[in-house]
Amino acid sequence: MELFNELKEIIATELAIDESTVVPGAHLQDDLGADSLGILNIAEAIADKYKITIVADDLVDVTNVGELVEMIKVKIAAKS
Repeated sequence: MELFNELKEIIATELAIDESTVVPGAHLQDDLGADSLGILNIAEAIADKYKITIVADDLVDVTNVGELVEMIKVKIAAKS
């Protein structure tokens, strides 16, 4: 749950929205208002924080916050 909370803070900061709206089922574009630049900014902030590589193809199938958290978990685990 700690990873979710950290990502929630990053998403809220990058999109300039209230953290309470960032829930696992929230759709990044439809619910949180992220455009393509916002999603790239989120990806860059996450990559910097966790020292992982995120490419555009990684984000194609990610639609909601929960899927993003799972993808980041896998990337962090693969780095170890």
